[in-house]
Amino acid sequence: MEHGNDEIPIHTVQIAGFYMASTETTNGQYCTFLNDALSQGTIRVKDGVVYGRNGSEAYCDTEDSDSASSIRFDGRQFTVEENRERHPVVCIRWFGAAACCNWMSQQHGYQPCYDLATGDCDFSRKGFRLPTEAEWEYAGRGGLYETYYIFPWGNEADLAKANWPNSGDPFETGLLPLTTPVGFYNGKLHRREEFAWPGQQTSYQTHDGANGYGLHDMAGNVWEWVGDWYDRQYYANSPVDNPTGPEQGLPMRDGKPYRVLRGGSWYNGQYGHSRVSNRNPSYYRGPDDPNHSFYHIGFRPVLKD
Repeated sequence: MEHGNDEIPIHTVQIAGFYMASTETTNGQYCTFLNDALSQGTIRVKDGVVYGRNGSEAYCDTEDSDSASSIRFDGRQFTVEENRERHPVVCIRWFGAAACCNWMSQQHGYQPCYDLATGDCDFSRKGFRLPTEAEWEYAGRGGLYETYYIFPWGNEADLAKANWPNSGDPFETGLLPLTTPVGFYNGKLHRREEFAWPGQQTSYQTHDGANGYGLHDMAGNVWEWVGDWYDRQYYANSPVDNPTGPEQGLPMRDGKPYRVLRGGSWYNGQYGHSRVSNRNPSYYRGPDDPNHSFYHIGFRPVLKD
């Protein structure tokens, strides 16, 4: 398969050691962050949208502002819609992912990496943060980098290994988003009573979609935020050692810069968006309209070794 024109030139990078979450962040995990942030007074909710306490940047939608969100807010606390705790959180903005990473750092005794007023990241700190593009792609390949395979497990587009359109899984029906629980494609036979899925199947056999590093859903399910600004020409100027992306993003058609998304989603097919090497500016976050719902965007954090 040919590389997109923003995926060349092919170049060599060296990445320092890091840990990556084996699954995407779930609704349950993000809801815990929101409730703790609410108790600390570091967030506010307006018209169903969660913001930083003193900032104008949105963190995420609740069900009141976007029906695709599985998180509810009753004015006192956040809760998750029934049977959606293990699904990846969606409707997440970049600052909402960064803020959650900072909170995780505080919970584990690390210095937060992000200045939430500017979005700047201090890579010298050990705290949780979003992966760089280079880290995400290295992790996504799962060790298959001698030959650059298309998907996290190889070159075969196996619909039973990832939550893609027309995979036939029992969550592929009902209301949006059509996500599956994180790590659902693990090679096991799943039963309806365990997951309470909306489909009529009583069981569903998956193939194991984890890559060689044991990472699940590196293709499909939800798009994942990375730390980098998007610039289609960045690879021509990328440093060899631990590239962290351009200092500013390439303005898109609306004149604004955007961050990068990786991995594809339940909405995007296997050829194109879900390739390990694919780079996607968050400008293209909706089917037709750049202001469309973030109903297929989530994240997973990393931690420096």
